[in-house]
This record gives sequence, structure tokens and C-alpha cells, in this order.
Amino acid sequence: MQPASAVTSRYYRPELDVLRFLAFLLVFLHHTLPSGNDPRVVHLLKGWLPAFVALTDACGYGLSLFFTLSAFLICELLLREREKTGEISVKQFYIRRILRIWPLYYLGVILGVLVAVLPGGHRSDLGGIAWFAFFGGSWYITTYGGLAQPVNALWSISVEEQFYLFAPWIAKYFNRGALYGFCAAVFAFSNVCLYLLGQSSAVDRVIWFNSLVQFECFAAGILICLILHGRLPNIAAWQRVALIVLCLSCWFYACYGLGSRFGNHGQQNPGSWHLIAGYALAMLGCVLVLVAVLGVTPRLLPRWAIYLGRISFGLYVYHGFAIYLTDHLIVQYVATLKNPIINSLKGPIFLLNICLTLGITILIAALSYRYFETPFLKMKKRHSVIESQPIAGDS
Repeated sequence: MQPASAVTSRYYRPELDVLRFLAFLLVFLHHTLPSGNDPRVVHLLKGWLPAFVALTDACGYGLSLFFTLSAFLICELLLREREKTGEISVKQFYIRRILRIWPLYYLGVILGVLVAVLPGGHRSDLGGIAWFAFFGGSWYITTYGGLAQPVNALWSISVEEQFYLFAPWIAKYFNRGALYGFCAAVFAFSNVCLYLLGQSSAVDRVIWFNSLVQFECFAAGILICLILHGRLPNIAAWQRVALIVLCLSCWFYACYGLGSRFGNHGQQNPGSWHLIAGYALAMLGCVLVLVAVLGVTPRLLPRWAIYLGRISFGLYVYHGFAIYLTDHLIVQYVATLKNPIINSLKGPIFLLNICLTLGITILIAALSYRYFETPFLKMKKRHSVIESQPIAGDS
């Protein structure tokens, strides 16, 4: 470990921005790669189909990585604030979170309402969107299923907001020993939930979108913060690569060997112990990749990846709408064409569409960050005790 850094008014690690972007990219691929039920995929991959399905499912653990990283940073900033000032201002914490999350989140909710009421939308989705307006999206999908529109992706933000209900209070009143105990209690509670869901043969949706299950990742992030105690891993490049490979192996085996994500291609609930082991491996993978990137020399990090990490919140909020747009304008249109040449090129067209969707997402997120989010970020900066991510474009 590198020595713990002195507590100052600033804590910023550019490598975590790169990790944010990689987490988004995994989620994007999870949502855009073809389904295991696609006849073309079945025909092309044949016996390799289960491995492909596990790979696309494993990409979904990008969300688990977001949760782990978020908890690590929140805990780190709050503990540094307590060490610097002797206390934690819960009020200032909530002001900062509101200014960072709510403007863009509610813009996403409004876009979801527009999708529902415009031609081709489903007005019946409006009742479900109301749940999202009160950060209950995860519980709505767990209970009733997903909506027929891109606002579904905001469920994970509702889980984060639920985490924020107790995060500043435990950081304020718990010492480090009590925080370790809190993490252990969350791990135990999440695994009891997994056990009961496995025993009841719950469907994948009821497990994956369940906040009580996902809280395990937040506990992991807090635990890493406590263990590192302000220090950075001082490890060789090959060891970092090995940790990343081990992370990917954990995620893949959790899906392929243990079936912890079983919503695709007709799989059944694998049972309590497989779920517990699978979600534990997923969480372990998040911890491994976080440790692998912490302390990477900033000069080795691409500037474009750091920038995309800074706007990753917008990338995440808008990507579902970009997918919805290109699916309706391109994919569904191409599917109606009877031209044999076009039909023979559906594979390359599909790949080009993924690239186009990613490009549209980046463009919208960049414009949103510059012209919509930045004013709120500057207000947030005035309420910061420990400044974290700088605002892109500022000198």
C-alpha cells in the first residue's frame, strides 16, 4: 500500500473516472448485444450459445460496479469530511446529492413521460413512471415487471437514492468498528434475501432489481474504503492486469457456471446456494477491478476515457433513449425490408447500429453535461467540504 494521503479539501482519482466509463460501456453492451433468443445468434453460435448468453449477462455487472464504486467514493468523502472538520453535515450531503442527481434524473423521467404519450408509446406506462418519480423504480420492476420504454434504466438510480437515505447517518455516528459491523450485517441480510428468493423459485427480475440484494455491492464499496483507509494499492502492472482478468472470470463464471443471471433463453432459478455464490462472485469481481485501477499513474490514462467517465451519469441516463430511438428508426425499418442484399447485410447493419447508438449517446451526454448539468455542478461545488470530481472544461 502507498501511505495514506493527508486529509485536504480535495480528493480526486482520475482512474475512477475511467472505471466509471468502463462500467457504463459494460451496461451499454448488456443492453445492445443481441439476445440469446435471436434466431441469427442461435444459428451462428450453435454450441457456443450458452457462453455468449453468459457473456452478455455478465456485462450487466457493470451496474454492480457502479454501486460498489459509488459506495466507496461516498464513504471516502464522508470520512475525510469527518476527519477534517470533526463532523459530517448531513444537510450539505443531501444538497450535493440533489444538485448532482435530481436535475438529470428528473429530465430522464420527463423524457419517459414524452415517450409514453407520443404516437407509438404506451400511456399505460405512466402509472409505473410515477414510481420512478419517487425513486421507487427498482421496487416497481421487482413487483410488476419492466415498462415498455427506456425509463427502465433509471431503476438503478433509485437504488442509489435508497442507499443515500442511510449513508450519511452511519458515516456520521458509526466509528470504523461499527462500520465494519454494518457491512457484515448488510452482507448477511442480502444473502438471507437471496436464500429466500432461491427457495421460492423467484424469477430473475425479482432478484436482480431487488434493492435489498443490490445493497451487498454498496457494503463491499464501504468495506474497501475502510480497509484501504486512505491508502492506494501499490502493485505492479501485471498484478493489476491479473486482478482485472480474475474479475472478468468471476463475472463470467457467476453467469455461466452458477446461473446467477438466468432471465435469458429460458433458464430456471438455479437455487439458493447458486444465487448466493453467484452474487458473491459478482461482488468480488467489482472489488477486484476497483483495487486493480486504484493508484494507476494518471499519465497512463487516456484523456478521452477520463472525460467520458466524467459525463458517465449522462451516458447512463440517455443510453436507453438512444437505443429506443435507433431501434425504431433503423432496426425495425430494416426488419421490414425484403431486399435480399439488405437481408444478407443485417449482421453488419446491426453492428453499425450499435456504434451509431453509442455515438448518439455520447453526443447527447456531452451537450447535456455542458449546457444542462454544469450549472448545477457549480452550485454543488459551493456546498462541497471535500471536493471530488472536477467539472469538465474548468481550468
